[in-house]
Amino acid sequence: MASEKSSRFVILYASQTGNAEWIAKNIHQEASERGFVNECYVMEEIDKFDLSKENVLILVTSNTGDGDPPDNATKFFRFLRKIKSNTFLSHLKFTILGLGDTNYTNFNNTAKRLEKRMIDLGAAPFYNKGLADDAMGLETTVDPWIANLWPELIKVCVQKGKDNNNTQVENIIESVKTLSINGKTESNETSLPSETPNGQSVDKKMGIASGTKIMLDLSELAKVEQFTALPRIPTVICKIIKSNEERIINSPTLPTLINTPTPIVNTRLDAVRCLTHPEALKRTIHLELEIKDYREKLEFIPGDSFGIIAPNNEKLCLGILKTLEINENEANQEISVESAEGTELPSHLRNAKSTSIIELLRYGVDLNSLPRKALLRLLAEYTTNEEEKKTLLFLCSKQGSVQFNLLREQVPTLLDLLITFPSSKPPLERLLDVLPPHQPRYYSIVNSPLVNRDLLHFAFNIVDYKTPVPYNVRKYGVCTPWLDNLSGYAKEINKRVPLTTDINIPIFMKPNSNGFAVPSDISRPIIMIGPGTGVAPFVGFIQHREQQIIAERKLNNIEKTFGEMWLFYGCRDIEKDYLYREELERFSENGFLKELLVVISRAPNAGLNGNPKYVQDLLRKRGQEIYELLDQKNAMIFVCGDAQGMAKGVNDALADILVEHGKIQKSDALKILTQWISDKRYLRDLWS
Repeated sequence: MASEKSSRFVILYASQTGNAEWIAKNIHQEASERGFVNECYVMEEIDKFDLSKENVLILVTSNTGDGDPPDNATKFFRFLRKIKSNTFLSHLKFTILGLGDTNYTNFNNTAKRLEKRMIDLGAAPFYNKGLADDAMGLETTVDPWIANLWPELIKVCVQKGKDNNNTQVENIIESVKTLSINGKTESNETSLPSETPNGQSVDKKMGIASGTKIMLDLSELAKVEQFTALPRIPTVICKIIKSNEERIINSPTLPTLINTPTPIVNTRLDAVRCLTHPEALKRTIHLELEIKDYREKLEFIPGDSFGIIAPNNEKLCLGILKTLEINENEANQEISVESAEGTELPSHLRNAKSTSIIELLRYGVDLNSLPRKALLRLLAEYTTNEEEKKTLLFLCSKQGSVQFNLLREQVPTLLDLLITFPSSKPPLERLLDVLPPHQPRYYSIVNSPLVNRDLLHFAFNIVDYKTPVPYNVRKYGVCTPWLDNLSGYAKEINKRVPLTTDINIPIFMKPNSNGFAVPSDISRPIIMIGPGTGVAPFVGFIQHREQQIIAERKLNNIEKTFGEMWLFYGCRDIEKDYLYREELERFSENGFLKELLVVISRAPNAGLNGNPKYVQDLLRKRGQEIYELLDQKNAMIFVCGDAQGMAKGVNDALADILVEHGKIQKSDALKILTQWISDKRYLRDLWS
């Protein structure tokens, strides 16, 4: 009968950076402890589950790019699209948890699409979906969503022991989430530092980072009598097995534990050019990689992107080893990572065989991402100092949520946490249970293969900034400072410097699933919008079409129609950070670029008396012509760059153009833009 409870349920997850996988497996573990029979699979493992036979389903999914599904959801989406019957899932009840970011216009688009498709196929929600926002902190939504899941789940799924009025399991779990404090703190002064030196100090002699202590205001801790909404102590998953005590694993080559969607190749760093003036707000570097030995593996067109496998900072890795009291021999000894009984290794550690602790720190786990509460909970379990333990529990409780957010503002590394709580000495295998996977860094290709098939060009800003006042701690990225170091810290603006040393950069091609690439139809007009480094792929677009036009002219195809190319570009200072100025002005002068429209945001008159300040202002100024390109010539729109402000501003400007010149309502204009995104006529490559 339809009202009967299901004997089990299935969790399906799709994860790009590891967050959704981690959350899904935690739901799986807690559900098992609560007496629910359940299975947990990644969505692409469609041969391991059968939706036609399942009655209850929990979906957990993140997003990639501008609301696109993660790579490991592609097969599942394709499977759902092929189903024609609108009653195929009429037997199934489901709920969904989405992990998104409101910095992107299509917030949690994957979760919303999944929900709609499931309902279209006849499935019914048994619990309201959760849409977590990384901009505000995922845990703000995820934790209460999971807490409220259980009473809804019991309505549709059998809970062992619960039907016999046995609440022992639930009481044990809830007691872990609420802890009374025996002996209140006498004052808010603890052994933890109230002030921190600015910047990251380094042990010069050892070449080891010593980290930065975190600033904490513990005045509220003295008033707390008990901690509530504590995260569960993370499940034991990883076991480090010493494979061979005599064998040392510390090779300059990439370890086998790294998973990538396409094969990794070692390209050679061929040349470097600094694109910005020494006084520019940001340093932007252009690099060239030689790929002539990998032509078959590295086919590309402008708009494609590739991933770089960069190691975590070596001084940071050594600092963590020193703090955890792991000596050099132990760090380099051959080990394997295996799963504890009844558990499954996270996907990023499944190939961690014949590796070493130092390799795991360099390439296996993320040492820089914003800490989860689960990490603090774990650190508390291995803390011998009672004041430190109390502080860690406070930070991951409901009572310490304000201080937890202030801690995250300081962007602490794992090392920063360990030196702030020096009595916490967790085993490395327990840290593997909670640390996210180390991620490749993705870059857009700048050049066209029609110009040079043996080189891959790309550009990037050096990630080097200070955390907000009052912290003022200098922070660095993982990949860009590493590339800057390898290429010799180029300073002179627009001087190409050949590099003769054999420096290898491991890369892999990223499958282009969103269609952001130069159109094959050369008669179609293109509107390109890319301020800052967002202009990089469009240099390749214009190069590519230039070569196509030259080839057609050589064939005497004079009658052939070539689509107009418009570029909207923005920078701060025309003399300091106008990227690719020489190339863009040449394209314009030679007629390959119909319109080169540049706005300077720090110009004295920018934003005054009707003068444009940002690219969206330029769009509105040329609104009539833009509308004609879109309405009469079927132009495509490409946007590349910052998701937080620019992309939304551009979307609003395009909607305003459709309203003003198309004489339609704003709501209809937004629907048109949404449809264009779906039709891949309006394409965006965004980052936050």
